[in-house]
Parts: sequence; structure tokens; C-alpha cells
Amino acid sequence: MKKIPLYLLTFILLSCSDIAESERFIIVDRGEVQRAVLIEDFTGQACVNCPAASDVIHELQRTLGEENIIPVAIHSGPFAHKRSNMSAAFLSDLGTAEGDEFFTHWGIEAQPGVKINRGTPIYDPQQYAAAVTAEMAKISPVVFEKMLANSADGKTIDVTIQPSTPIENIDARLQVWIIEDNINAEGGNSNYVQLMGDGSPNENYVHHHVFRASMTSDLYGEAYRQGAGEKKQVEFNYSKAVESHWKVENLSIVAFLWNEKDGVLCVSRTKVKR
Repeated sequence: MKKIPLYLLTFILLSCSDIAESERFIIVDRGEVQRAVLIEDFTGQACVNCPAASDVIHELQRTLGEENIIPVAIHSGPFAHKRSNMSAAFLSDLGTAEGDEFFTHWGIEAQPGVKINRGTPIYDPQQYAAAVTAEMAKISPVVFEKMLANSADGKTIDVTIQPSTPIENIDARLQVWIIEDNINAEGGNSNYVQLMGDGSPNENYVHHHVFRASMTSDLYGEAYRQGAGEKKQVEFNYSKAVESHWKVENLSIVAFLWNEKDGVLCVSRTKVKR
């Protein structure tokens, strides 16, 4: 990973207000970026505080680099709307059973709620920057040497992932997710309406990095164990059918290795290519 100056962003503005952009955060030099960071953002279309929290995450991406900040918007919990409970105002399919499982498993108590590199859930967006910069300063014991995602026919996604030789013993699980960007209300309908901070519905809201599905047979990942310096080639291959309501040109793959002790060891994102 290319190293760039790492900054601590202390956010003052985290909700809709008239504070000038220049007053939203203080930038302090903190050394170099060592690795990318996964942000699991438990959100929902009926969550009025979620758009402001999403803005904070996007600002972190803009400031620290999209390759270094990898968010996944997991529509789940009481504020998500799924096909099973659609109403006239919320005709979307952004919520998933898998997302609800993660929401329950990790004990998310409020929304917006995020987990940064699988750390303790954070409910105050003012704390995102400090948690992110702390994780970015850590050295990854392993990286993905190869990560390919293709959909030659637009009907199936094929993914190949090959971890590097680790610098320490690895006992982890590999999770591979499909996410989608640029989901919005095409044609002026309210399929993807989002409630905003003032409670008003925004039919033109654009949803990014939305969790669509997991590719591993185990929802919490496939086991990966390798000794430090062990030069055996381990390759993971996955395939999944493209759902009719996904747009292949907007799909990406997020893959990460994690364990209970250390959280996320490494994470990467790549576009699905045609």
C-alpha cells in the first residue's frame, strides 16, 4: 500500500447545521498510513441521523483516500426496510436478512452505529476519526496479493483472492462481500427514499457502498490459517449469481481477514469488471 501522511480528524460538526466546513475538523499530522480500514455502517432508510453520519464517513474517505477507508453500509435493524415489510413510502430492497444477522450478532444498540475494523460499536460520529486513525497506524501482518472480480456475462460474479505470505502466524476468517454504489430513485419514484435529519423524505438520495450479499458459505467467513513466512500459495475462489435488482456496473467486492482477538487484519475493495 502506498504510504501517505496520516491525519487525525477531530470532527466538531456531525449533524445538519450551519457551521462552516472549515470549522468541522482540526487536522493534526500523525505519521503514515500503514493499512486500510473497514467501516461497517449499520444504517437504514428510516434513520434520520444516518445521512449526517454517512457524510462524516465520506469526508474521511475524501481526506484520507478511498483506498484507505472502506465503508460498507449495512441496512439492518429497526430502521431498514426490506421486501418482506415494504410500505408505500419505502419500496426498496436495501435491507437484508444477512444484515439483520450482523446487526443482532454484534449487539448494535442504536443507529447510526459503526464498527471500525471490528472494534466495539461506536454510536457517536465524533469518535469515528480517532478510531480510524488508530487503526490506520497499525501494520497488517498479511495483505491480499491478488484480488480479482469479474462478471463476463453479467449474470454471475467470479472472485479470486490470494493472501500474501504473512509476517506472523495467522488464524483468521476470510469474509467476502458484494456491495453496490449509486443506488438512487431513478425515474423519480420513491424506491430508495431516505429520511433526512429534519424527518423529510429525500427521493433523490444516492446510496453508496450498500451491502448486498456475502459470498462465503459461512456468513462469518472461511477459515484461513498460515504460519509466518510460510510460502504456500492459498487461493480462494467464489461465484455468486447476480440478483435482478443489482446493477453489475455499480458492484464491487470487499474482502477482509479478521479474528476475534485482533479484529480486521487486512481489507481491500475491487470493482467487478465486465
